[in-house]
Formats: sequence, C-alpha cells, structure tokens
Amino acid sequence: MNIRLPSTRNLQAFLATAEHLNFTHAAQAMNMTQGAISRQIQSLEEMIGVALFYRQARGLALTPEGSKLIPMAEDIVNRLRKAVIETADRSDRIKLNAPSCVTSWLLPRLMSFQQSHPDIEVELTSSIKHQRLPNFESFDLVIVYGRPPRSLSVTEHVLFEEKLTPICAPQLWQEVIGEEKEWSDKDLSRFTWLHANSMQSDWGLWLEKKGSLSQKGKRNQTFSTLDQAMNAAQQGFGIAVGDVTLAEEDLRLNRLMRPYPDDVTSGQSYYLLRPAEAKGTAIDDFLEWLLPK
Repeated sequence: MNIRLPSTRNLQAFLATAEHLNFTHAAQAMNMTQGAISRQIQSLEEMIGVALFYRQARGLALTPEGSKLIPMAEDIVNRLRKAVIETADRSDRIKLNAPSCVTSWLLPRLMSFQQSHPDIEVELTSSIKHQRLPNFESFDLVIVYGRPPRSLSVTEHVLFEEKLTPICAPQLWQEVIGEEKEWSDKDLSRFTWLHANSMQSDWGLWLEKKGSLSQKGKRNQTFSTLDQAMNAAQQGFGIAVGDVTLAEEDLRLNRLMRPYPDDVTSGQSYYLLRPAEAKGTAIDDFLEWLLPK
C-alpha cells in the first residue's frame, strides 16, 4: 500500500493553525501568506483523508481527528529537529537571532565572550520585527521581546526588564534648555518627540507616570522600530523614550543623556530562548557568560 507522507511544512502549518485557530494569525507566525497556509492544511487533510478543522463563520475549531493529531505532529517535528541539531550542529558555533534594537547592548558582550572563548564562534543575525515565536530551525538561541508562549519544548531565560525614560543627545538638551537648572516637566513640550511605534505607547507610559497625559511634543516623528528612534535621538533630531539598559553604552560614553534619574517599567522583558533538548558545552558557556548572575 503506497501511503503519501506529509512534509514537515504540512505539520508545522497544522500546528501553527491548531495553536491560533485562525489562518491569518497562523500565517503570521509561520511567515507565510494566508493562502499558502490554507493550502498546506488542505493538502494535509486530502493526504490523510479526514478534516482537521471545522470551518465556521466565527473562525476555526479542531475536529476530533485534528485534536488527536496534535501530540503526534509535535513529537515528529521535535524529533526531527533534534536529529538535525545532533547530526549537523557544529559544537564550536552558536547561531543567535536577536531583534536589531538589542544590538548596541549585545555586541560588547559578544566581543567580550569571544575574547574569552576564541574557539567558539557566535553567528549573530538581527531581525527588524519582534517575533514572539522562536525559529529554532535556523538558530540555536533566540532573543525575543515580551514573554513568549509557554512551551515544554522551549527553555526561557530573562535577560533584563524593560525600563523606560526620556533620552536625547546632550547637544540637543543644551540647545533647547541651555544652562537652565530649574526646568520642569512642561519643558519637554519644547522638543520634537520621537516615537518607536505608531501607537506612541512609550511616551504614553511616561506621561501616565508623570500625570500629564494631555502634554504634547513640539512636533512628532514616528519610526517603525526602537533602534531607529534611538538613532534619531543620538543624531539630535528630538527626544525619545528609550530603554535605559539598551542605551547604557551610549549613556556611559555621553552620546546620549537622560534628563530624569527615574524610569518607568513597561511590564515587558527581553528573553533568551533555547530548545529544551539543546545540549552542548558552547551553548552552556555562552549562557553562563550572558545571563544575569
């Protein structure tokens, strides 16, 4: 009897759809189009001869056969991933993926690690967009912003908590405020405000802390990422609400300054993720170096 077997792409598309019960959200998690993931599910259903999802007006729901397939599909994908890692992995190379905004914080630590461990190569790839779901097909370790979904197959480590405060170039502060020692919160309205997202959420958090939600900037400039906003702040284009940990090197070198000694926690953190089954002296050495003591 000639039985066609599903591809790992079929199974991964199925697992993503089973998690989100929504083709659009599953497609975003898989970095695919909605049509492509729908075709993967249709192909899998035709291959095994049963419906895996009920298509309803309000969304998707798993059929009994779909629920039965989930643990078996997870086991297959995890076993294959582990086999590939154990077969092809170089014990002296670590493939790390991180959002671009952490680069300024991460690079000095990577340089220090590689000086101490010259036999271990850390291959860094940056992503512009924050991703909550790690891609362990291409990477050994992944840094993400915001708590990732709970998973028995992933081990998470907190790198640092996000703490926000207004940050700008010292020369811009001197130009706008000068030598005034008795400046007040309302003087922030004399600056162009730089925003790391269209929702302007970082400034919203800061203004809420100060009890001045009605305050506005002289002008507003919106960017698509935090590192773009912080680069603009360093160039003197305006003042941004930035993460004090990510900006620590620029603050130390006086490329940036923080007018306020206090900050506000956003409730989010940066996490380092690894597959629960991942093993290797190189990864253990790197985690020991990077993680907070």
